[in-house]
Amino acid sequence: MPHAPRPELSAANLAQWTAGTWNVPPTFPITSVTQDSRKVRLGALYVALRGERFDGHAFVPAAFKAGATAALVSDQWAPPADVSGLPLLRVKDPAKALLALASGYRAALGCTILGVTGSAGKTTLKELAAAMLSGLGAVGATPENLNNEIGLPLSLLNLAPEIRSAVIEAGISHPGDMDPLASTLRPNGAVITCIGPAHIAHFGTERAIAAEKAKLLAAVPPEGFAVLPLAAHEFETLRAACRCRVVTCALMAEGASEQPAADYVGEPLAKGVVRVYRGEEPAVLLESGLCGEHNASNVLLAYAAARECGATAAQALAGLATFKAPPMRWESTSVGPYTVINDAYNANPLSMRAALETFAGTDASAGKVACVGDMLELGAESAALHRAVGEASGNGPWRLLIAIGPESRALLEGAIAAGYPPSQTAWFPSATEAAAELPLLLRAGDTLLLKASRGMALEALIHSLRS
Repeated sequence: MPHAPRPELSAANLAQWTAGTWNVPPTFPITSVTQDSRKVRLGALYVALRGERFDGHAFVPAAFKAGATAALVSDQWAPPADVSGLPLLRVKDPAKALLALASGYRAALGCTILGVTGSAGKTTLKELAAAMLSGLGAVGATPENLNNEIGLPLSLLNLAPEIRSAVIEAGISHPGDMDPLASTLRPNGAVITCIGPAHIAHFGTERAIAAEKAKLLAAVPPEGFAVLPLAAHEFETLRAACRCRVVTCALMAEGASEQPAADYVGEPLAKGVVRVYRGEEPAVLLESGLCGEHNASNVLLAYAAARECGATAAQALAGLATFKAPPMRWESTSVGPYTVINDAYNANPLSMRAALETFAGTDASAGKVACVGDMLELGAESAALHRAVGEASGNGPWRLLIAIGPESRALLEGAIAAGYPPSQTAWFPSATEAAAELPLLLRAGDTLLLKASRGMALEALIHSLRS
Protein backbone atom coordinates (compact mmCIF):
# COMPACT_ATOMS: atom_id res chain seq x y z
CA MET A 1 0.00 0.00 0.00
CA PRO A 2 1.44 3.44 -0.88
CA HIS A 3 2.35 5.62 2.06
CA ALA A 4 0.21 8.67 2.71
CA PRO A 5 0.67 11.56 5.14
CA ARG A 6 -0.67 11.11 8.64
CA PRO A 7 -4.15 12.64 8.97
CA GLU A 8 -4.40 15.68 11.18
CA LEU A 9 -5.97 15.57 14.62
CA SER A 10 -7.48 18.95 13.82
CA ALA A 11 -10.42 20.51 15.63
CA ALA A 12 -12.59 20.04 12.55
CA ASN A 13 -11.65 16.38 12.10
CA LEU A 14 -12.18 15.57 15.77
CA ALA A 15 -15.59 17.18 15.78
CA GLN A 16 -16.59 15.39 12.57
CA TRP A 17 -15.31 11.96 13.61
CA THR A 18 -16.93 12.06 17.06
CA ALA A 19 -20.08 14.06 16.21
CA GLY A 20 -18.96 16.34 19.03
CA THR A 21 -19.12 20.08 19.63
CA TRP A 22 -16.31 22.38 20.72
CA ASN A 23 -17.09 25.01 23.32
CA VAL A 24 -13.80 26.66 22.35
CA PRO A 25 -11.70 25.17 19.52
CA PRO A 26 -8.03 24.52 20.32
CA THR A 27 -5.48 26.99 19.03
CA PHE A 28 -2.50 24.62 19.43
CA PRO A 29 -2.01 21.32 17.54
CA ILE A 30 -2.99 17.99 19.10
CA THR A 31 -0.07 15.57 18.93
CA SER A 32 -1.19 12.65 21.13
CA VAL A 33 -4.25 11.12 22.81
CA THR A 34 -4.49 9.62 26.30
CA GLN A 35 -7.10 8.70 28.89
CA ASP A 36 -4.54 8.80 31.73
CA SER A 37 -3.97 12.27 33.19
CA ARG A 38 -0.61 11.04 34.56
CA LYS A 39 0.59 10.43 30.99
CA VAL A 40 -0.47 13.76 29.54
CA ARG A 41 2.29 15.58 27.70
CA LEU A 42 2.35 18.90 25.90
CA GLY A 43 -0.14 18.83 23.02
CA ALA A 44 -2.26 15.91 24.25
CA LEU A 45 -5.98 15.37 23.87
CA TYR A 46 -7.17 14.08 27.24
CA VAL A 47 -10.16 11.70 27.07
CA ALA A 48 -12.30 11.71 30.22
CA LEU A 49 -13.64 8.17 30.64
CA ARG A 50 -15.91 6.90 33.39
CA GLY A 51 -15.13 3.56 35.03
CA GLU A 52 -16.58 1.53 37.85
CA ARG A 53 -14.34 3.17 40.44
CA PHE A 54 -13.36 6.48 38.87
CA ASP A 55 -14.55 9.35 36.71
CA GLY A 56 -11.94 10.80 34.41
CA HIS A 57 -13.71 14.14 34.39
CA ALA A 58 -12.29 14.77 37.86
CA PHE A 59 -8.83 14.89 36.31
CA VAL A 60 -9.54 17.34 33.48
CA PRO A 61 -8.05 20.30 35.37
CA ALA A 62 -4.88 18.28 36.10
CA ALA A 63 -4.64 17.28 32.45
CA PHE A 64 -4.68 20.91 31.31
CA LYS A 65 -2.10 21.85 33.93
CA ALA A 66 0.12 19.06 32.60
CA GLY A 67 0.02 20.55 29.10
CA ALA A 68 -3.07 19.11 27.40
CA THR A 69 -4.25 21.06 24.39
CA ALA A 70 -7.87 19.90 24.73
CA ALA A 71 -10.14 17.43 26.51
CA LEU A 72 -12.88 15.14 25.23
CA VAL A 73 -15.71 15.16 27.79
CA SER A 74 -19.35 14.19 28.28
CA ASP A 75 -21.87 16.81 27.24
CA GLN A 76 -23.60 16.17 30.59
CA TRP A 77 -20.52 17.21 32.58
CA ALA A 78 -20.51 20.65 34.19
CA PRO A 79 -16.89 21.88 34.03
CA PRO A 80 -15.43 23.87 36.92
CA ALA A 81 -14.77 27.53 36.32
CA ASP A 82 -11.03 27.10 35.80
CA VAL A 83 -11.53 24.91 32.70
CA SER A 84 -14.90 26.04 31.35
CA GLY A 85 -13.19 28.41 28.92
CA LEU A 86 -10.62 25.89 27.72
CA PRO A 87 -10.96 23.67 24.61
CA LEU A 88 -13.52 20.98 25.47
CA LEU A 89 -14.91 18.61 22.84
CA ARG A 90 -18.33 17.69 24.22
CA VAL A 91 -19.80 14.32 23.17
CA LYS A 92 -22.65 12.10 24.22
CA ASP A 93 -20.45 9.18 25.36
CA PRO A 94 -16.65 9.65 25.65
CA ALA A 95 -15.93 5.89 25.44
CA LYS A 96 -17.88 5.51 22.19
CA ALA A 97 -16.41 8.78 20.93
CA LEU A 98 -12.89 7.42 21.48
CA LEU A 99 -13.69 4.48 19.21
CA ALA A 100 -15.30 6.78 16.66
CA LEU A 101 -12.28 9.09 16.77
CA ALA A 102 -9.93 6.17 16.13
CA SER A 103 -12.19 4.86 13.38
CA GLY A 104 -12.13 8.19 11.57
CA TYR A 105 -8.40 8.45 12.00
CA ARG A 106 -7.92 4.88 10.75
CA ALA A 107 -9.91 5.63 7.60
CA ALA A 108 -7.49 8.43 6.76
CA LEU A 109 -4.31 6.48 7.52
CA GLY A 110 -2.18 5.47 4.57
CA CYS A 111 -0.18 2.72 6.26
CA THR A 112 -0.66 -1.06 6.24
CA ILE A 113 -2.37 -2.39 9.36
CA LEU A 114 -1.81 -5.98 10.53
CA GLY A 115 -4.27 -7.19 13.17
CA VAL A 116 -3.30 -9.88 15.68
CA THR A 117 -5.54 -11.94 17.94
CA GLY A 118 -5.63 -15.40 19.51
CA SER A 119 -5.93 -17.18 22.84
CA ALA A 120 -2.21 -16.95 23.66
CA GLY A 121 0.96 -15.43 22.27
CA LYS A 122 -0.55 -12.23 20.85
CA THR A 123 2.02 -9.84 22.29
CA THR A 124 4.98 -12.04 21.39
CA LEU A 125 3.74 -12.46 17.82
CA LYS A 126 3.04 -8.74 17.60
CA GLU A 127 6.62 -7.91 18.55
CA LEU A 128 8.01 -10.55 16.18
CA ALA A 129 5.94 -9.27 13.24
CA ALA A 130 6.81 -5.64 13.99
CA ALA A 131 10.53 -6.51 14.03
CA MET A 132 10.31 -8.39 10.72
CA LEU A 133 8.38 -5.55 9.08
CA SER A 134 10.94 -2.94 10.10
CA GLY A 135 12.86 -3.54 6.87
CA LEU A 136 9.98 -1.90 4.98
CA GLY A 137 10.27 1.32 6.96
CA ALA A 138 9.14 2.68 10.30
CA VAL A 139 6.76 0.34 12.15
CA GLY A 140 4.17 1.07 14.81
CA ALA A 141 2.78 -1.46 17.28
CA THR A 142 0.43 -1.79 20.20
CA PRO A 143 2.26 -0.57 23.32
CA GLU A 144 2.61 -3.45 25.78
CA ASN A 145 -0.75 -5.26 25.51
CA LEU A 146 -3.16 -2.31 25.25
CA ASN A 147 -5.57 -4.30 23.11
CA ASN A 148 -9.10 -3.69 24.43
CA GLU A 149 -11.78 -1.13 23.57
CA ILE A 150 -9.66 1.60 25.17
CA GLY A 151 -6.16 0.40 24.34
CA LEU A 152 -6.79 -0.40 20.67
CA PRO A 153 -8.09 3.05 19.66
CA LEU A 154 -5.33 4.73 21.65
CA SER A 155 -2.77 2.51 19.89
CA LEU A 156 -4.09 3.69 16.52
CA LEU A 157 -4.32 7.36 17.47
CA ASN A 158 -0.76 7.47 18.79
CA LEU A 159 0.94 5.93 15.76
CA ALA A 160 3.96 8.01 14.77
CA PRO A 161 3.62 10.17 11.63
CA GLU A 162 6.39 8.38 9.74
CA ILE A 163 5.20 4.78 10.07
CA ARG A 164 4.68 2.65 6.98
CA SER A 165 3.02 -0.29 8.75
CA ALA A 166 1.57 -1.11 12.16
CA VAL A 167 0.88 -4.30 14.08
CA ILE A 168 -2.12 -3.94 16.38
CA GLU A 169 -3.43 -6.45 18.94
CA ALA A 170 -7.13 -7.10 19.48
CA GLY A 171 -7.94 -8.83 22.77
CA ILE A 172 -11.33 -10.10 23.92
CA SER A 173 -12.77 -11.60 27.10
CA HIS A 174 -16.56 -11.51 26.53
CA PRO A 175 -18.96 -12.18 23.63
CA GLY A 176 -19.31 -9.07 21.49
CA ASP A 177 -15.94 -7.61 22.47
CA MET A 178 -14.45 -8.03 18.98
CA ASP A 179 -17.18 -6.11 17.13
CA PRO A 180 -16.02 -2.56 17.99
CA LEU A 181 -12.34 -3.55 17.76
CA ALA A 182 -12.62 -5.09 14.29
CA SER A 183 -14.80 -2.30 12.90
CA THR A 184 -12.37 0.32 14.23
CA LEU A 185 -9.17 -1.44 13.12
CA ARG A 186 -10.25 -2.60 9.64
CA PRO A 187 -6.90 -4.39 9.10
CA ASN A 188 -5.31 -5.02 5.72
CA GLY A 189 -4.23 -8.42 7.04
CA ALA A 190 -4.82 -10.46 10.18
CA VAL A 191 -3.15 -13.28 12.10
CA ILE A 192 -4.63 -15.78 14.57
CA THR A 193 -2.06 -17.26 16.96
CA CYS A 194 -4.16 -20.14 18.34
CA ILE A 195 -7.56 -20.98 19.80
CA GLY A 196 -7.88 -22.30 23.34
CA PRO A 197 -10.06 -22.08 26.46
CA ALA A 198 -8.95 -18.59 27.56
CA HIS A 199 -11.93 -16.72 29.08
CA ILE A 200 -14.06 -19.79 28.43
CA ALA A 201 -16.14 -18.90 31.49
CA HIS A 202 -17.73 -16.15 29.36
CA PHE A 203 -18.03 -18.13 26.11
CA GLY A 204 -18.88 -21.70 27.05
CA THR A 205 -17.09 -23.41 24.15
CA GLU A 206 -13.92 -23.03 22.12
CA ARG A 207 -16.07 -22.76 19.00
CA ALA A 208 -17.68 -19.65 20.45
CA ILE A 209 -14.24 -18.25 21.23
CA ALA A 210 -13.10 -18.96 17.67
CA ALA A 211 -16.23 -17.37 16.21
CA GLU A 212 -15.65 -14.20 18.23
CA LYS A 213 -11.98 -13.94 17.25
CA ALA A 214 -12.88 -14.71 13.63
CA LYS A 215 -14.70 -11.36 13.47
CA LEU A 216 -11.26 -9.78 13.07
CA LEU A 217 -10.68 -11.99 10.01
CA ALA A 218 -14.06 -11.00 8.61
CA ALA A 219 -13.03 -7.33 8.83
CA VAL A 220 -10.14 -7.88 6.38
CA PRO A 221 -11.17 -6.76 2.87
CA PRO A 222 -11.16 -9.21 -0.06
CA GLU A 223 -7.84 -7.87 -1.31
CA GLY A 224 -6.20 -8.53 2.07
CA PHE A 225 -5.00 -11.74 3.69
CA ALA A 226 -5.43 -13.89 6.81
CA VAL A 227 -2.59 -15.98 8.25
CA LEU A 228 -3.88 -19.09 10.05
CA PRO A 229 -2.12 -22.03 11.73
CA LEU A 230 -3.40 -25.29 10.25
CA ALA A 231 -3.20 -26.89 13.70
CA ALA A 232 -5.51 -24.31 15.29
CA HIS A 233 -8.57 -25.65 17.03
CA GLU A 234 -11.67 -24.68 15.04
CA PHE A 235 -9.58 -23.98 11.93
CA GLU A 236 -12.63 -24.37 9.67
CA THR A 237 -14.57 -21.85 11.78
CA LEU A 238 -11.75 -19.37 11.28
CA ARG A 239 -11.37 -20.00 7.56
CA ALA A 240 -15.09 -19.76 6.93
CA ALA A 241 -15.12 -16.20 8.32
CA CYS A 242 -12.58 -14.94 5.76
CA ARG A 243 -13.55 -12.88 2.71
CA CYS A 244 -9.87 -12.57 1.86
CA ARG A 245 -7.04 -14.84 0.80
CA VAL A 246 -6.14 -17.43 3.46
CA VAL A 247 -2.45 -18.15 4.07
CA THR A 248 -1.74 -21.34 6.01
CA CYS A 249 1.18 -22.19 8.29
CA ALA A 250 2.21 -25.52 9.81
CA LEU A 251 5.07 -26.93 11.85
CA MET A 252 6.73 -30.21 10.90
CA ALA A 253 6.43 -32.92 13.52
CA GLU A 254 9.71 -34.10 15.01
CA GLY A 255 11.23 -36.79 12.81
CA ALA A 256 8.75 -36.24 9.97
CA SER A 257 10.09 -36.91 6.49
CA GLU A 258 7.36 -35.04 4.59
CA GLN A 259 6.26 -31.46 4.87
CA PRO A 260 2.62 -30.68 5.72
CA ALA A 261 0.55 -29.10 2.95
CA ALA A 262 0.77 -25.44 3.99
CA ASP A 263 1.90 -22.19 2.37
CA TYR A 264 4.60 -21.73 5.01
CA VAL A 265 6.17 -24.73 6.76
CA GLY A 266 8.37 -24.46 9.83
CA GLU A 267 10.84 -27.02 11.09
CA PRO A 268 11.71 -26.35 14.75
CA LEU A 269 15.39 -26.79 15.49
CA ALA A 270 17.36 -26.40 18.71
CA LYS A 271 17.61 -23.23 20.83
CA GLY A 272 14.85 -21.15 19.30
CA VAL A 273 15.69 -21.65 15.62
CA VAL A 274 13.06 -22.42 12.98
CA ARG A 275 13.85 -23.47 9.41
CA VAL A 276 11.10 -22.12 7.15
CA TYR A 277 10.06 -23.38 3.73
CA ARG A 278 7.90 -21.35 1.35
CA GLY A 279 7.17 -23.03 -1.97
CA GLU A 280 10.24 -23.21 -4.19
CA GLU A 281 12.13 -20.50 -2.32
CA PRO A 282 15.37 -21.41 -0.52
CA ALA A 283 14.76 -22.33 3.12
CA VAL A 284 15.55 -19.62 5.68
CA LEU A 285 16.69 -19.96 9.28
CA LEU A 286 14.80 -17.75 11.74
CA GLU A 287 16.68 -17.29 15.01
CA SER A 288 14.52 -15.72 17.72
CA GLY A 289 15.94 -17.28 20.87
CA LEU A 290 12.38 -18.22 21.89
CA CYS A 291 12.10 -21.82 23.06
CA GLY A 292 9.18 -24.18 22.66
CA GLU A 293 6.92 -25.36 19.87
CA HIS A 294 4.36 -22.64 20.65
CA ASN A 295 6.99 -19.97 20.04
CA ALA A 296 8.19 -21.73 16.90
CA SER A 297 4.61 -21.37 15.66
CA ASN A 298 4.57 -17.67 16.57
CA VAL A 299 7.82 -17.08 14.69
CA LEU A 300 6.46 -18.89 11.63
CA LEU A 301 3.18 -16.96 11.69
CA ALA A 302 4.97 -13.63 12.10
CA TYR A 303 7.30 -14.42 9.19
CA ALA A 304 4.36 -15.34 6.97
CA ALA A 305 2.54 -12.13 7.89
CA ALA A 306 5.62 -10.00 7.21
CA ARG A 307 6.14 -11.64 3.82
CA GLU A 308 2.48 -11.17 2.89
CA CYS A 309 2.80 -7.50 3.85
CA GLY A 310 5.57 -7.18 1.28
CA ALA A 311 8.79 -7.82 3.21
CA THR A 312 11.43 -9.90 1.46
CA ALA A 313 13.05 -12.86 3.20
CA ALA A 314 16.22 -10.77 3.68
CA GLN A 315 14.26 -7.87 5.17
CA ALA A 316 12.39 -10.16 7.56
CA LEU A 317 15.63 -11.80 8.69
CA ALA A 318 17.33 -8.45 9.24
CA GLY A 319 14.34 -7.21 11.21
CA LEU A 320 14.19 -10.34 13.36
CA ALA A 321 17.73 -9.60 14.52
CA THR A 322 16.32 -6.54 16.35
CA PHE A 323 13.61 -8.51 18.18
CA LYS A 324 13.41 -8.33 21.96
CA ALA A 325 10.98 -10.57 23.83
CA PRO A 326 8.28 -8.73 25.82
CA PRO A 327 8.73 -8.65 29.61
CA MET A 328 7.53 -11.66 31.63
CA ARG A 329 7.47 -13.92 28.58
CA TRP A 330 10.07 -16.61 29.22
CA GLU A 331 12.29 -13.98 30.82
CA SER A 332 15.33 -15.74 32.28
CA THR A 333 17.06 -14.07 35.24
CA SER A 334 19.73 -15.07 37.73
CA VAL A 335 18.54 -14.46 41.30
CA GLY A 336 21.25 -15.38 43.76
CA PRO A 337 22.05 -19.09 43.33
CA TYR A 338 18.91 -19.70 41.26
CA THR A 339 17.80 -19.22 37.66
CA VAL A 340 14.22 -17.92 37.37
CA ILE A 341 12.21 -18.20 34.16
CA ASN A 342 9.44 -15.62 34.51
CA ASP A 343 6.61 -16.55 32.16
CA ALA A 344 3.95 -15.27 34.55
CA TYR A 345 2.42 -12.51 32.45
CA ASN A 346 -0.69 -14.62 31.90
CA ALA A 347 -1.87 -18.20 31.54
CA ASN A 348 -4.64 -20.42 30.23
CA PRO A 349 -4.66 -24.20 29.74
CA LEU A 350 -3.10 -23.90 26.28
CA SER A 351 -0.21 -21.64 27.29
CA MET A 352 0.31 -23.47 30.61
CA ARG A 353 0.81 -26.80 28.85
CA ALA A 354 3.12 -25.16 26.32
CA ALA A 355 5.22 -23.58 29.09
CA LEU A 356 5.54 -26.84 31.01
CA GLU A 357 6.45 -28.78 27.87
CA THR A 358 9.07 -26.20 26.97
CA PHE A 359 10.45 -26.18 30.52
CA ALA A 360 10.71 -29.96 30.45
CA GLY A 361 12.92 -29.74 27.38
CA THR A 362 15.25 -27.01 28.61
CA ASP A 363 18.72 -27.60 29.98
CA ALA A 364 19.17 -27.07 33.72
CA SER A 365 22.40 -27.44 35.67
CA ALA A 366 20.56 -28.75 38.74
CA GLY A 367 16.90 -29.32 39.57
CA LYS A 368 13.87 -27.97 37.77
CA VAL A 369 11.15 -26.50 39.98
CA ALA A 370 7.82 -25.78 38.28
CA CYS A 371 5.84 -23.14 40.18
CA VAL A 372 2.39 -22.68 38.67
CA GLY A 373 -0.63 -20.68 39.78
CA ASP A 374 -4.32 -20.44 39.09
CA MET A 375 -5.58 -20.03 35.54
CA LEU A 376 -8.47 -17.62 35.92
CA GLU A 377 -11.78 -17.08 34.07
CA LEU A 378 -12.32 -20.77 33.30
CA GLY A 379 -15.79 -20.91 34.85
CA ALA A 380 -17.48 -24.19 35.69
CA GLU A 381 -14.78 -26.16 33.86
CA SER A 382 -11.95 -24.69 35.94
CA ALA A 383 -11.30 -27.74 38.12
CA ALA A 384 -11.39 -30.14 35.17
CA LEU A 385 -9.09 -27.96 33.07
CA HIS A 386 -6.60 -27.52 35.91
CA ARG A 387 -6.65 -31.25 36.59
CA ALA A 388 -6.07 -32.03 32.89
CA VAL A 389 -2.99 -29.81 32.85
CA GLY A 390 -1.73 -31.61 35.96
CA GLU A 391 -2.28 -35.00 34.39
CA ALA A 392 -0.34 -33.90 31.30
CA SER A 393 2.55 -32.61 33.42
CA GLY A 394 2.69 -35.48 35.91
CA ASN A 395 5.59 -37.13 34.13
CA GLY A 396 7.63 -33.92 33.89
CA PRO A 397 11.24 -33.89 35.08
CA TRP A 398 10.51 -31.65 38.06
CA ARG A 399 12.40 -31.91 41.31
CA LEU A 400 9.46 -30.08 42.83
CA LEU A 401 6.00 -29.05 41.62
CA ILE A 402 4.60 -26.02 43.46
CA ALA A 403 1.04 -24.83 42.97
CA ILE A 404 -0.35 -21.49 44.17
CA GLY A 405 -4.01 -20.53 44.52
CA PRO A 406 -7.26 -22.37 45.26
CA GLU A 407 -7.87 -23.51 41.68
CA SER A 408 -4.40 -25.01 41.34
CA ARG A 409 -5.13 -27.70 43.94
CA ALA A 410 -6.81 -29.61 41.11
CA LEU A 411 -3.64 -29.31 39.04
CA LEU A 412 -1.64 -31.02 41.78
CA GLU A 413 -4.31 -33.70 42.11
CA GLY A 414 -4.06 -34.38 38.39
CA ALA A 415 -0.26 -34.63 38.51
CA ILE A 416 -0.40 -37.04 41.44
CA ALA A 417 -3.04 -39.13 39.69
CA ALA A 418 -0.67 -39.34 36.70
CA GLY A 419 2.06 -40.74 38.92
CA TYR A 420 3.90 -37.68 40.23
CA PRO A 421 5.22 -38.27 43.79
CA PRO A 422 3.09 -36.39 46.38
CA SER A 423 6.23 -35.82 48.47
CA GLN A 424 7.59 -33.60 45.70
CA THR A 425 4.61 -31.22 45.67
CA ALA A 426 3.74 -28.11 47.64
CA TRP A 427 0.65 -25.91 47.68
CA PHE A 428 0.11 -22.37 48.92
CA PRO A 429 -3.08 -20.29 48.92
CA SER A 430 -1.35 -17.20 47.47
CA ALA A 431 1.97 -15.81 46.28
CA THR A 432 2.41 -14.06 49.64
CA GLU A 433 2.37 -17.33 51.56
CA ALA A 434 4.57 -19.01 48.96
CA ALA A 435 7.15 -16.22 49.12
CA ALA A 436 7.81 -16.91 52.80
CA GLU A 437 8.51 -20.60 52.22
CA LEU A 438 10.10 -20.65 48.77
CA PRO A 439 13.71 -20.08 49.93
CA LEU A 440 13.37 -23.13 52.18
CA LEU A 441 12.24 -25.29 49.26
CA LEU A 442 14.84 -24.29 46.67
CA ARG A 443 18.37 -25.59 46.36
CA ALA A 444 21.37 -23.78 44.96
CA GLY A 445 21.48 -24.22 41.19
CA ASP A 446 17.73 -24.80 40.81
CA THR A 447 15.89 -23.41 37.79
CA LEU A 448 12.45 -22.07 38.75
CA LEU A 449 9.59 -21.62 36.26
CA LEU A 450 6.83 -19.15 37.15
CA LYS A 451 3.56 -19.46 35.22
CA ALA A 452 0.05 -18.28 36.16
CA SER A 453 -2.71 -15.87 35.24
CA ARG A 454 -1.91 -12.18 35.65
CA GLY A 455 -4.10 -11.87 38.72
CA MET A 456 -1.87 -14.25 40.68
CA ALA A 457 1.12 -11.85 40.53
CA LEU A 458 3.73 -14.61 40.74
CA GLU A 459 6.51 -12.14 39.96
CA ALA A 460 6.31 -11.25 43.66
CA LEU A 461 8.28 -14.45 44.28
CA ILE A 462 11.25 -12.96 42.41
CA HIS A 463 11.21 -9.88 44.64
CA SER A 464 11.06 -12.15 47.68
CA LEU A 465 14.04 -14.22 46.55
CA ARG A 466 16.07 -11.06 45.88
CA SER A 467 15.36 -9.69 49.34
